[in-house]
Amino acid sequence: MLRIFLIFFLSIGFNGINWAKDAPHVYAFIENINYETGSNHLHINGRFTAGDDNKAGTTFQIQAKDKRGEIVNKNINSERFSIEVKFEDPLPGGLLKIKASAVSPAGERFDLHLADGTQPLAHIPKIYTRHWALLGIILTAIALTYSRRIQQSGLHLANWTQQHVKGIAAGILIFSLSLVLIGITGSSFRIALEGPVAKAISTASGSDARIFKLQSSRGDEWGILTPNILAQVNHTPPFPIINTNLGIDGQNMGILGMTGAPVAQWAAIARPATWGYFFLPLRQAQSWQWQLPFWGCLLALWWLLNLFKPQSAGRNLALATLFCIAPYAAAWSNWPLYFTLFPVLAFSSFIKLLESKRITHALLWGAGIGYSIAAWVLTLYPPWMVTIGTLCALLCIGLLLDRRSSPEIQFKLAASGLTLGLVIATVILGSWWLDTRDAIELTQKTVYPGQRTTLTGGTGSILWTFRGFTNAEAITFGGDTPWTNQPEISSYIWLPLAMLWLCAYGLAREKRNRCLLLGCTIFIVYYFVFTFIGVPEWMARLTLWGRAPTNRTDVSLGLAFIILLCLTRREWFIPLTQERSIWPRKAAAAIIAIGSSCLAYAVLAEMPVFIFPKNSIVYISVFLVFSIFCAWWLTHGKTSGPIALLLILSLVATFGFNPIAKAPKKVEMTPEVKMLASDENGNLHRILFVSGEGMGPHFFAAVGLPTINGVLAYPQLTLWKRLQLPEKDWPIVNRYQHLAFTTGKPANYESYSVSSPWMEWVVVTIDPEKFDFNLTGAQRITAFDEQAENLRKSPLLKEIGKHKGLVWFSVTPPR
Repeated sequence: MLRIFLIFFLSIGFNGINWAKDAPHVYAFIENINYETGSNHLHINGRFTAGDDNKAGTTFQIQAKDKRGEIVNKNINSERFSIEVKFEDPLPGGLLKIKASAVSPAGERFDLHLADGTQPLAHIPKIYTRHWALLGIILTAIALTYSRRIQQSGLHLANWTQQHVKGIAAGILIFSLSLVLIGITGSSFRIALEGPVAKAISTASGSDARIFKLQSSRGDEWGILTPNILAQVNHTPPFPIINTNLGIDGQNMGILGMTGAPVAQWAAIARPATWGYFFLPLRQAQSWQWQLPFWGCLLALWWLLNLFKPQSAGRNLALATLFCIAPYAAAWSNWPLYFTLFPVLAFSSFIKLLESKRITHALLWGAGIGYSIAAWVLTLYPPWMVTIGTLCALLCIGLLLDRRSSPEIQFKLAASGLTLGLVIATVILGSWWLDTRDAIELTQKTVYPGQRTTLTGGTGSILWTFRGFTNAEAITFGGDTPWTNQPEISSYIWLPLAMLWLCAYGLAREKRNRCLLLGCTIFIVYYFVFTFIGVPEWMARLTLWGRAPTNRTDVSLGLAFIILLCLTRREWFIPLTQERSIWPRKAAAAIIAIGSSCLAYAVLAEMPVFIFPKNSIVYISVFLVFSIFCAWWLTHGKTSGPIALLLILSLVATFGFNPIAKAPKKVEMTPEVKMLASDENGNLHRILFVSGEGMGPHFFAAVGLPTINGVLAYPQLTLWKRLQLPEKDWPIVNRYQHLAFTTGKPANYESYSVSSPWMEWVVVTIDPEKFDFNLTGAQRITAFDEQAENLRKSPLLKEIGKHKGLVWFSVTPPR
């Protein structure tokens, strides 16, 4: 204990010495801020730094949202201060950054921050007009569900859909292809094109008109995946397996997941989202990649649900639409839909295989299974792959058990089809493996994500698991907060009590699809056990859920809910009105409805303001009403009302989230940059971009410039060997990384040091006066003015030009 105390005491002492030496003097800091809505008064409490000086003469200036407040009351002593600030007009709701400063009696001016040095924020509560509008819409929708005329119109629409399934599917297909022809995309790539790096090194042709705003929170789409795609398009030759412009070693592009990047290899057959780049102009190719996940998943899921319940095509189309417009799908650029598309296609093909009467049909559906499995594997994101795959596997087992005694199944034909499917999947994945195994081996050895294999769950919380209640406000109107963003907070609206009621009641009443429903039930139960309780490590490894963080599994439960609603039959509940036990069951339904509303209230009322700042009592009321009615309807087997309300809430959340715009026709480097980056023979030099972040340099490769740093799927071994990275620092760089170089004082007092301030960042801090730039393999160094000022101190760099704010240096070769 004494040793621990001494270490603690010394660490405080040394930290105090460093702080006094390097940090600027802190005059005071803010402890808390409160806002009175009625009076427009802001109350700020804080503390002065240690000292006995008289602080009574201190003056303050407070500004919020470009509005300066008038100090109407203040209480100051030598240690603390309390001020009351009045604003003429009400402040806008949400979290506002407060600009505060103090002027000491000696006339020195200081900016005021929180104790940790961050800018203070004030939460301004407000009831928004849109919350009243949403409440009105929900109440109106509920009232309309009881209208006989609306019910009859719904029946007519359902009957019409039932009779025109093929025509509707053809119409959806034609509409989606029309969007591709026009070049419509929901990508926010214009953020990158309008950024300082792109403006300094590239030109983009084509209209930049759009509807709705660009989404900065989708950086992994507009700042990483899309530049990776362009890096393949602008590479010479195009679409290589190893893109030599990404790092000294190059990067194997077959290891990129999600919708992937175009690679000229046989495995590209199973990456349909990339097909357009091989045959279409860039604009249409980008549109194809964006549109395929949404429309493909919509049609595939509708097909599967129709195979489950062919007599309910109208409701099935509504359910498939509900899944595809869900906030979780929209906020993650439709990637969850792409991951759902292939397991759903494989499952649908499996059902058709079991129904096959001819060998040609069996082989066709078997080939569909094999292709879909290969495409599913090549999405390469385990959390979504494993969880959706688990659900589909359980449903397949349930389907087989339900049909185990069916005389219509011809097992020899099914075996032939499955054999062909296995061959096709093996050939495609084997080809990909031969091209990619070295990169896979490097990735598997990384600290992140390679060693994330033994997550045992149990880390979920009630608030975060059911955060879907916030989406109607947080996705489109909430914006980013310092602690989360739209993709992270996006989810589905689940009513777990009603879900479990449907599972239990259905298992007792269902006959035809009982085992199918049992598979869905097992998944739902396992999901909640994994999320809230956790499982043994051996089970996490066996089921592969050890690769699935609890905050990345939402899409699988969302799909399970859709399938559960599809399997629900009103016939289960018809005897309810004919039995003597009607009142106990009505009481149970009421308890579930009240419990569901209590869950919604608990989540929204307790959600921290720094996560969900634009909450209100009216917004909470929306979900109290929604939960009560939906849970009550579901406990009676009525699904049309809940589906309608969920569709409304999903559309409100996602309709304006992603922009509707035309993709660029062409993106290429400017002639001036090509001249600065080339030798006298026109050969491009390799470039090190010094900027302090990793997405900026990644755009260099997007226009065909060889780079040292950027966003890399695995560490570049040659780079770290040349830099003679100490072995103790290898875990820092051994990860999927945004590789950034910056100038400054290395932490180890050597010529450079490495750090990982965030899980996905690797920052190399270099001392320009000591650092040997030749070790990086770069022949050109470039930076904007702030970093360039420090780079000019290097004896190895020679400034050769400047273009649109970007300063270029050549590296003097070693003697």
